[in-house]
Amino acid sequence: MKHATVNQDPTPATTGTIPWELHAIPVAEVARLLGLAPRTVLESLAHRADFPPRVSSRPASWVAGEVIAWRDAQRKTMRKSRRRVPA
Repeated sequence: MKHATVNQDPTPATTGTIPWELHAIPVAEVARLLGLAPRTVLESLAHRADFPPRVSSRPASWVAGEVIAWRDAQRKTMRKSRRRVPA
């Protein structure tokens, strides 16, 4: 009786790793990236139309790269609005 050969290699079939920007991150990590409290993210930002959509609601999580892109866009907007108009 022949037995089927089983691949004992624990490594996945693909050798690449998922970039951090594509990882789902929890609200605590989003808060850290934005310099806010997790509660502020959930109560003030998560419902904004321009904030990235959640990938899951329990636990609340977002795609890391989308949060970073949103943060960077907000910073650019803030810098532009802070520029003084010459008198």
